[in-house]
Amino acid sequence: MNEALGLDASRIYERYRSIQRALGHAIREVHVSRSRIPGTTLQAIHDELARYEWIFTTSYDLIVYWAMGHRGVWKPFVDGFKHGGRLEFDPEREDVYEGEIPVHFLHGALHLVVGGSGATWKLKSGDLQTILDQFGDAIAGDPQARPLLVTEGSAHDKLRAIEGNEYLSHALERLRTIELPAVVFGSRLGDNDQHLIDALNEGSGRAVAISMLPGSKRELAPRQNDIYGRVDAEDLYFFDAGTHPLGAPELCCEP
Repeated sequence: MNEALGLDASRIYERYRSIQRALGHAIREVHVSRSRIPGTTLQAIHDELARYEWIFTTSYDLIVYWAMGHRGVWKPFVDGFKHGGRLEFDPEREDVYEGEIPVHFLHGALHLVVGGSGATWKLKSGDLQTILDQFGDAIAGDPQARPLLVTEGSAHDKLRAIEGNEYLSHALERLRTIELPAVVFGSRLGDNDQHLIDALNEGSGRAVAISMLPGSKRELAPRQNDIYGRVDAEDLYFFDAGTHPLGAPELCCEP
């Protein structure tokens, strides 16, 4: 608004960057470092993800991204970002070829940045800084650039944020249009995720399997009934999250 009115906006941008730096510091303090994740864990996640045709994740952390490129081998995973230079999202790279597995970060992630122009790109490790080290840092020449994270509280506000970004809206549209059977792991599909349920419901003929943490019938029944009333799937299944390879207790970090 200041810029539209011809007023100085430098102090606002400085405050913006100050909050961004504080957010970056807080995240770096609590996010597990890559050195604490055993290579066997990343390889196990990589191998399990490679069993699926499409992957959609709402997790912000870097574990999925690290697993995708474990040992420097990204195949068969693709994410729609350009190679070389600034790794910018390119909607022209949306075609998926045989043997490729597309991965979409539905709510953004720590390695993604959106600039003042609206373009989205991903950070890359340098000689001195890892991707985690760079999170929350100011982007040279782009004072409005920020991490691409959907942190809004309600499903309505999340959807509005998603629709305002080319990469996120593309990812959600892919979830809507892919009608393959779906496995939902690690998400409660609560009220604030109604936009994800609506996207799943676009392919109403698909089967959907949803993970749940163990509990008594009295604890599980209300949650299952809620999902039954909202997920329009031809076949709907629930399973113990601990029985899935990604829920295996040995997938842990070093103490």
